[in-house]
Amino acid sequence: AAIIMMAVIGLINVSGFLHSWRAQWYDGLISILSFLCTLWFAPHLDKGIMLGVILCLLVFLYKNMRPVVSSLSRDQTTDLVCPISQGVEECRHLSLVRFEGPLFFANASYLEDKISDMMLCKTTLRHVLIVANGINDIDASGEETLSLIVGRLRSAGIDISLSGVNETVMKVLVRTHLFNKIGADHIYPTVESALRQIHPPLHTEEELTRCPLGVSAQPKTIRP
Repeated sequence: AAIIMMAVIGLINVSGFLHSWRAQWYDGLISILSFLCTLWFAPHLDKGIMLGVILCLLVFLYKNMRPVVSSLSRDQTTDLVCPISQGVEECRHLSLVRFEGPLFFANASYLEDKISDMMLCKTTLRHVLIVANGINDIDASGEETLSLIVGRLRSAGIDISLSGVNETVMKVLVRTHLFNKIGADHIYPTVESALRQIHPPLHTEEELTRCPLGVSAQPKTIRP
């Protein structure tokens, strides 16, 4: 037994556990639990491996079911469009929403809920711009939900546009005719091109000078 234990100890790569933990704590935890389970069920090593696979799949599903949905504004100190944080003002009439991840059956309702909350919280809302450069794929459920969001917003008197739609997602929008429903004039290549068209008509001259999303002559980028 002592010989076996010494051989096993020599195979343990502690730095691998630490590296996984530093990258993502849950990856480190899964690797530790899988290792302990492998020792517990020895010589049935497949049980420990199976536990690791199941835990990885659960984490993957959870993260994709609740992706990052950020409201964006312009940081006046850096002039960058970035996620809203403490001290960063938000436009009263235009909301920028960035969805990060594939839009599919497991998380489509999450985007719908976020936009519904936005409609309730911002009574002066007149336009929603979905910054779609983070949406790398979309399935039938995601397309249907997006279509429902478009219809619901416009029936409430709130317009909606998209920016940064990649080729894969655009093909789905065209095939399902959602592209026509949204309108070619409501799909923009970048956030800044969308702001130049959408932002000014929503504001009076006085509001334009105070709104954080006011477009200046300098080119902007999006901060991650």
